[in-house]
Amino acid sequence: MPPNYSSFTKSFITLMFIYDFTNSIFPQIPPFDSDIVTMGRLIDKEPPYEPETPLRLVVVGLSRTGTASLYLALKELGYTPWHMCEPIDDPSRMYNQWTEAMNCRFFGGNHPYDRKDFDKLRGPYDALLDIPACLFWDDFHKLYPDAKIILTTRSADSWFKSIHGTIIPWLEKPLLKVLQYFDSKRLGPEMRMVKTAYKVICNNNYHSLETMDRYLQHNDRVRNGVDPDRLLELRLGDGWEPLCAFLGVPVPGKPYPRVNNTNEFNQGAEEADAAMLTGMLKPWLAVFVPVIAAGLWFSFLKS
Repeated sequence: MPPNYSSFTKSFITLMFIYDFTNSIFPQIPPFDSDIVTMGRLIDKEPPYEPETPLRLVVVGLSRTGTASLYLALKELGYTPWHMCEPIDDPSRMYNQWTEAMNCRFFGGNHPYDRKDFDKLRGPYDALLDIPACLFWDDFHKLYPDAKIILTTRSADSWFKSIHGTIIPWLEKPLLKVLQYFDSKRLGPEMRMVKTAYKVICNNNYHSLETMDRYLQHNDRVRNGVDPDRLLELRLGDGWEPLCAFLGVPVPGKPYPRVNNTNEFNQGAEEADAAMLTGMLKPWLAVFVPVIAAGLWFSFLKS
């Protein structure tokens, strides 16, 4: 038989639950794009930063063009690359700043990032890959004249099939669409950053065949806009030889990395989502388990 709480006690418990619930959620709801645009720039709140290493390389191919494999290859060659699969201590900081950079650059926000801003954003990394960095190919080409540029490519139809087997289903998961508002440390900033990137790429019309045209247009703009002597087009499956020749380094005595195919991407996403959900539930369990235990004990005493 459930405990017979008084009306006052029930009301008090309900109010405390609502207070705890709202207080834990609302400060974590990520701001909308317009908030990021109208507020003072996040990057301006960072202290002055002088990078110890120059930006040596920017990979400007879109996601799902072999960038994760290239990320591992560059680490093998002595680079310090940043890719979305790179574990970082404070992902919300970097993700929110990338989102701000896109809003400022592509959607008429505050002053676009300059070299000092990008130096703060990239920190110790000397190579940048994947979204959103690839969308700033023209900025990096002009702001860092000594940096080399790699355009990773694959056929448009295979790219379209790949994003619809990996990234797009992840973005459209109903559970994650809700949970992003409960996680300001990673999921919320990450989903907002990726959605903003695809707003740049295809106005978030993921399922339209015009997205393939946008992919091809991006590649053509890079080919026509980057100095030929600074550009390498690396096709999926090319391996070490053209990469090492372009970078002026010897070919390693091991196979070129092959990672992050569709199955590996989805398995990694499921594991990351499960770990995130577990981490989000722990604080709630710490609250509800003692409450439930106390309720059961009170019920036992009453009986």
